[in-house]
Amino acid sequence: MIGFTQRAARHLLTIKAAKEIKKEIEQAGIDNLKILTERGVSIVGTYLQGCSPKKQEEYRRNFNGLLAMGVTPEMVLDAVTGQIPELAPIMEKRLDYRKTELQKIAEFLKGA
Repeated sequence: MIGFTQRAARHLLTIKAAKEIKKEIEQAGIDNLKILTERGVSIVGTYLQGCSPKKQEEYRRNFNGLLAMGVTPEMVLDAVTGQIPELAPIMEKRLDYRKTELQKIAEFLKGA
């Protein structure tokens, strides 16, 4: 069983990761992201492929650290949609979209 301290730390790390993602989303613009999703383009894949190799390595290291603490990509994605309510309908509208985005995260973390 996980103790209170571990659960609290995991929760805080999830929120912090979601805030970082939220900043990136706000820079890109929610309207642009809506257009991409309507066209079936992976936001995660597009963003991560567009980053410099140095930035990609930083993201991998940070996210693998979160995974080691028990924070899952699903938890982070849920926290992001909690902070940006406009994303929830996008995730719900296209049932396969969330699954595809989670797959893109997994592929990225493997270095694919």
